[in-house]
Amino acid sequence: MAQIVPNDGPQFAVLKKLGRIPVMAGCTRCGLKFFTPSMMFNDDFGAEQYLRAKFDSHKCHLPSTSD
Repeated sequence: MAQIVPNDGPQFAVLKKLGRIPVMAGCTRCGLKFFTPSMMFNDDFGAEQYLRAKFDSHKCHLPSTSD
């Protein structure tokens, strides 16, 4: 039986919606959050594309684990 290994790489996640409009998204790896500008609150497709573009251009900055 195959074992499923979770992806530990960065993944895009919509965290909050206002109706059908995604207004907040984030990176599941580093926790950075991205917000939709209010001028895009009437364009659900454009808002998601905006958030995905922000996610695609970010660099994960994970906290140091050394104490």
